[in-house]
Amino acid sequence: MTISTRYTVDHFLGYGRRYSIDYCFPITSNAACTPKTSIAQGRVEDVSLAAGVELFISDLEVLRPYQSFSKGNTDLLIVVMLEGCAHFDIDGKKRWITAGEACWLRLDTGLTLSAFHPANQRLRTLCLSLDASAMHAWYGAHISSASPHVWQLSPGLQLTIDEACRASSSAESQRMRFQGLALQIIAQGLDCRSPYTANNGALYRQRLALIRRWLDEEPSFDHTLQRLADRAAMSPSTLMRHFKMAYGLAPIDYLRKRRLSLARELLLSGHSVQQAAHLSGYRHASNFITAFKKNYGISPGALTESSLKRP
Repeated sequence: MTISTRYTVDHFLGYGRRYSIDYCFPITSNAACTPKTSIAQGRVEDVSLAAGVELFISDLEVLRPYQSFSKGNTDLLIVVMLEGCAHFDIDGKKRWITAGEACWLRLDTGLTLSAFHPANQRLRTLCLSLDASAMHAWYGAHISSASPHVWQLSPGLQLTIDEACRASSSAESQRMRFQGLALQIIAQGLDCRSPYTANNGALYRQRLALIRRWLDEEPSFDHTLQRLADRAAMSPSTLMRHFKMAYGLAPIDYLRKRRLSLARELLLSGHSVQQAAHLSGYRHASNFITAFKKNYGISPGALTESSLKRP
C-alpha cells in the first residue's frame, strides 16, 4: 500500500496510532510544529508477507527532525538502514545506526526502542516484524530468544535488498520476492549476533566515508567532534585516529579546509566576504578572514577585488 508522498504531523500521528508508535517533533529555529507541518516527503509501503509477518519499506526526504517511540509487542523486529542514519536508544543503550547496518530486537513491556531521525537527509529503511505465531510457523520459537544486536549487512544482501525495493512487479510476485528476502535477512542476523563479528576494517571505512561525505555536503552545519563521533558510532579518539589515517587530517581540520574551499568558490562567484563567511559556516567574519588569509596567503577582500579586475 503506497501512502501519501508528503507527510505532515497529522500523517505521522495517524501512522503511529495504527502501529503503536509515538512520535514527537523537536522545535527547530524557534518554530513549533502544527498538525499540517510537513515532516518528510517520499513513499512508505507495507507488504503483508504472511499471517503475522509484515514488511515496511520507506524512502523519505526528512525535512524536519523527528523521534519515534515504539510501544507495541513484536516477537521479532529487524530494522535495516539502506541510506541515511538514525540514533537508536534500545532500552538505554544508545548508538547511531548508519547505512548498511541492521538492528535485531524483540519489543515487549520490558524492552523499549526510541529512534531520533535527523533532518536534511534521505532516509531509506526496511523494517521486518513477526509476531509470536509467525515465529513458530516460519522459524521456530528459539530464534526470538536472540539478544538485541546490530550488524553490518553483507554487500551481496545489501544489493539484493536494493534491487527488491526498486523492482516494479505484481503484488503476488513482490510478496514472494520479499518472503525470500526476509529469510536471508533473518539468517544473516542470526549469524551475526555480536556487533563486532563484521570485519572492523571494512566497517570503519564505511563509517569514515559517511562522515567525510557529511562534511563535504554540509560544511556550514555546526559540526562538533562529539556529534561526528556519535554519527560514526565511534568514540571521539577512535574517530580522530582513523579519520586522520584515512584522509590525512583530523575531522575538524578537514572541515576547516572544506569550509575555506567553499568560501573561495563563493567569493569568486561574486558573493561578499560576509556572505561567503556565513554560507561556509563561519559565525564571525573576523575569524573567517584570519583563517582564509592564513590558508591562501591573501585576504578574502583582496581575492574578491582581484577577481573583479579580470577581463
